[in-house]
Amino acid sequence: MNIKSSYLCALCFVLTLGACKTEDVDPIIKPDLGSLVSLSINTNTIAEAGGTVELTATLSKVSTATVEVKLAYSGKATFGNDYSSNVTLVIPAGSLTNATTVLAIQDTAKEGTEDIIIAIDSVTGGSEDGTQIIAVNIEDDDAPATVNLILNEILYDPSNTGLEGDANGDGVYAQAADEFIELVNNSTKAVDLSGYKIFDAGGLASGTPNHLIPNGTVIQPGKALVIFGGGTPTGTFGGATVQKSTSGDLNLNNAGDVLTIKDGADNVILTYDITPLSDNPNESYTRNPDLIGVFEQHQDNFPVKFSPGTKVNGAPF
Repeated sequence: MNIKSSYLCALCFVLTLGACKTEDVDPIIKPDLGSLVSLSINTNTIAEAGGTVELTATLSKVSTATVEVKLAYSGKATFGNDYSSNVTLVIPAGSLTNATTVLAIQDTAKEGTEDIIIAIDSVTGGSEDGTQIIAVNIEDDDAPATVNLILNEILYDPSNTGLEGDANGDGVYAQAADEFIELVNNSTKAVDLSGYKIFDAGGLASGTPNHLIPNGTVIQPGKALVIFGGGTPTGTFGGATVQKSTSGDLNLNNAGDVLTIKDGADNVILTYDITPLSDNPNESYTRNPDLIGVFEQHQDNFPVKFSPGTKVNGAPF
């Protein structure tokens, strides 16, 4: 066989092999799950006396067909006795959302705060976006009120790069002064925090609070209290009540520390273990969504390193 014939045979073999490979490979087809359904609420605490929460079902994209969302209710509160709502939400074709109202029902039983757990039971015409679970608290008005205080954000390791760690806004970076905790009154009533004490692990062991909340500190429903380690806090901080540590140092270590808050009668109201978090985040940890979410580093989903006194997106409480 001459050289030309050999070349043509080789070329023919390559072309044939390539054609076979192309025919043997099936196209990758990703399954279309349709519109994904998520749930959201406009508040997570309501009064027993006719309090309401708006529950919204939202689609990830407009559907050309009707999407029916069946809801499942559980929790300590009893459907029909403690609250009422719809069990089905229908999102019409061409729409993205529909909402229903959860209405608290007044009674005279001393039940304390009761929770409602709302989940998606099934979806017709779409799919549940992961696992959707919403919690709502009904605040009893027949039993003595309890303080519902949420630690929403904590900065124990401010960045030491320039003024990136200047959380208190006074134009100076100082590790101890720029540390802060953000507490939110997650109830429908004002709370008087006069005489409350805040400890780190060392302070708790010695019985010496790092901060003693002054008399007259009343936090309105849904509003925040921000306590800095020191410095001269400068700014609006979303209209929050702002204080600085009475000891001059919250003394929050990057690891192996526990924050404890006690009321004036030395009852433990809240504890928070810093240990499970990373040692040197150089930014705050914040709940996302605010009040009900798990803690994440602030810049995981937002461009700033902290947001004392405001929600994670910078909006006021």
